[in-house]
Amino acid sequence: MKKIICFFILSLNIVTTAIAQVPVIGSIGLAIGKITNQKNEVLKAGDNVYFGDIIKADSQSKSQVLLLDETVITLGEQTTIIMDEFIYDPNKQNGKIISTVLKGSVKVLSGKISRGNPEDLVIKTPAGSIGTRGTEFQTIVDENEGTSQVLLIGPGENNSLGLRPGAVEVSNELGSVVLDTPFSFTQFSTTTIPSPPIAITNEQLEQFQNFLDIRATVIETETVEEAIKSILFSNDQITGNDLIGDIVIAALDLSDGGLTFDQIAKVLGTTTEQLLGDTYQEMQNETPENQIAMANAEGGDGLAYILKYGGTNLGMTTYGDFQGIASGTYTYTANNINMAATKGTGSGTLNGVTTVNFASQTINNTFSGSLTLDGNSSADFSYSFTTDYSSGTATSDLENRDYFSINNSNGATAQTTKSSNGSFDPNDFTAAGGSYYADAETGIFNVQMNGSPNPSTGSVATIALWVADYNDAATDTENTLDGQRAGIMPSRK
Repeated sequence: MKKIICFFILSLNIVTTAIAQVPVIGSIGLAIGKITNQKNEVLKAGDNVYFGDIIKADSQSKSQVLLLDETVITLGEQTTIIMDEFIYDPNKQNGKIISTVLKGSVKVLSGKISRGNPEDLVIKTPAGSIGTRGTEFQTIVDENEGTSQVLLIGPGENNSLGLRPGAVEVSNELGSVVLDTPFSFTQFSTTTIPSPPIAITNEQLEQFQNFLDIRATVIETETVEEAIKSILFSNDQITGNDLIGDIVIAALDLSDGGLTFDQIAKVLGTTTEQLLGDTYQEMQNETPENQIAMANAEGGDGLAYILKYGGTNLGMTTYGDFQGIASGTYTYTANNINMAATKGTGSGTLNGVTTVNFASQTINNTFSGSLTLDGNSSADFSYSFTTDYSSGTATSDLENRDYFSINNSNGATAQTTKSSNGSFDPNDFTAAGGSYYADAETGIFNVQMNGSPNPSTGSVATIALWVADYNDAATDTENTLDGQRAGIMPSRK
């Protein structure tokens, strides 16, 4: 049986000691191309950022500054910023951040300081200043023209991630405007008032995105591969990485079956082994079928969110976690999951819907799709089962799993016995027996996501289906098929 997986990211631990009396205020989260400071020192991932530093990104270069309060500043190419002021009390989670963008473009994701008092995070440009209200925005500064542009990225009202709506106030000596609608836009200069907010055009949006675009020629550099190895997959603490998250989100096309981890590695210009690090070594202890299944696991919206914003993996959801919620529903949905042959031949697509009903303490599941093994014609199938979690041991991991047969000619399904107890007859699942053996599971995990007020309980899930048939002698599986999507965030009602 495949192994349910949920991969998470560990960024660098930020050093909080001071060197030469100059306080450390953060670290470099990622450096692509040439990144330097005011001393012309070349910066790499993990290097400290100090109060008063001037950080420069060269042509075809990108970087990310991770401040101690979890504010993230992403620098586009040919960008220069000054870290003017940083005061932070981690106990009270308040302080003050002021940074000046001299030229180029930065994207800012506000952290703890802004959450406490939005006025305490200010980004200055030669044309004026930008005050945040707990949000994500990007600015472009044209040094030659003396103009600045500001784009509010979000989140907006009623966003699907449950985040507090954000806004930015853009001002100079001539006046101010407030951007409070995602992808609203303003521009201003030293001699002109900020323009009224308007919806950004496709051409203008492309201009913003170009500054932070990761070109293939850059991705394939050794610099990126080293950065990935140093800051990606590890244990439970996830700091997140804006650039990596953007790459994955851009590549994640769920309408076309999602993205495999092999494909993520290719997009990042590295190998699956480098991408998964220690996790990859653990895979070597798995069967060849499981290795293929794990490598082909597809990432969902939760994975992309975690990659970008970070969080903490708290482990699998327990029976007690769900028993403690009295009402409402969580629905996890995954459509068009690619199913890959992990042994022999086969292919297919999978749709999965899992709904947790807290009032009745039940989990309703439907697995459907189309598949073929061993050269048979494609068979459409649909199977539903319900898990009653009311009597489960509170401290035990929640098990939401069932086993069923799929007729290999017409797709008819029926519940069957568990393979783990060895009581089913493999002869039923040979070519002569006429059915495939199917193992369906939705694994549910607790992850506290940075920047999201949503509760961690059941915040992501993995929907997975394993299908097999046996050889004529019914002694071993002959063809196996595996499909799963990790990191699915629920719709909450």
